[in-house]
Order: sequence, then structure tokens, then C-alpha cells
Amino acid sequence: MKHIIFDCDGVLIDTEIVAAEVTVDWLNSEKVNISVEEFILEHTGKTFTNIINQLKAEGYLNASLKTEAIVPLLDDQIKARVRPILGISDLLDRISSSKSVVSNSAAGYVVEALEKIGVSHHFGNRVFSAEMVALAKPSPLVYRLAMDTIQVPKEEIIVVEDSYTGVQAALAAGLTTIGFLGGSHIQPGHGEKLKQLGVYDVAHSHKELARKLKLIIKQ
Repeated sequence: MKHIIFDCDGVLIDTEIVAAEVTVDWLNSEKVNISVEEFILEHTGKTFTNIINQLKAEGYLNASLKTEAIVPLLDDQIKARVRPILGISDLLDRISSSKSVVSNSAAGYVVEALEKIGVSHHFGNRVFSAEMVALAKPSPLVYRLAMDTIQVPKEEIIVVEDSYTGVQAALAAGLTTIGFLGGSHIQPGHGEKLKQLGVYDVAHSHKELARKLKLIIKQ
């Protein structure tokens, strides 16, 4: 392996729990009865647009709600609370292989978040967002875009994903994937679910992830 692709939310930045809290607060205000735990289990890894449109289609949200107006408001609240996942800076410094980010979040949001936590120099312009393709994860399209752009064979790429949705996308693109379980949103049993999907391995922290990457990548 020569190149590492990281998901963003839940792998580099610890926003999945923040995103869940912010979105659940808004959904509850719209009379949707859902808890943070339920939201994490059902929607982690999906785009806000897809979540809102799904709930509108299922009748939980008013069909007249303007999704395109709601999403930026949720994004702004989450961006204000961005924080790195413990150990990510040390991991990125220790692993010299080239790196990319593939995310369901908007490209501008990802770039801003990486700059805020001080790790953007590790990725350069290799930031790929679902808004760049026709379908978000679990579709593999954004991973295929990344592979086409970086021109690295899939056999030489390792992916780090935390969500069921993200792992599905990476595996569908034919990429070896490690499930990351170090985010504060991870629920008991999540690692087993990712193993059942077919991940190569799981890591419970960035310290553990660094050890495992050192064994399988070519520096």
C-alpha cells in the first residue's frame, strides 16, 4: 500500500456526535421524535440533504421544507464546534505516505475543518466531496473520482472509514478498508457490523491505527 484515503467526519474530526446532536435538536423542533443514539445508528455517514429528503419522503418532515436552506444552517452550527479526533495529528505526522480525504460533506466545509485543526498540509488539493459526483456514499462514485484523480492503482490504496455508509462505498469501489472506531459517536457492536461488511481490520484509536498502517503501507 502506498496511499491512504481518510474519511473526514468521525475519522479526522470528531463531528459525528456533534452533527447528531445538532441535527436531532432541529428534528425534534420539527416534531420528529428521534434520539441521538437512534440518529447515529440510522444516519451516520449520510449527507444532510439525503437525510432530510428521506424523512420528507417518509412523511416525518413537512414536504414543503426547503432542504437547501436548512443544510447550511446545520453546517454552520457544526463547523463552530469542530475538534480533531485525539491522536490524528501524531498519526498524520508519523505516516509519510501520500494521503487524500474522501467525504460526504461539502468540499468547502472539509477544507475549512482541516485548516482549523491544522492538518490541511498533509492533503494538499486531494480533497474529494460527494458534491463533486452524482451520488453520495454509499455509492462508490466519490472514491472512483479520487482514484481517477490521484492515479494510484486501487491495489495500492488503503481507506480509513468509520461509518457503515462509508465502508460500503469504499468496498464497492474495490478498496481495502480499515474501520475506525475512535470517534465519540461509535456505539457498542459497531466494529462487528463493519467486520461483517468486509473491512480488512478495525482500529479503536489513532495510536492503534498508526501501528496497523505501519505494517501494511510502503513508506
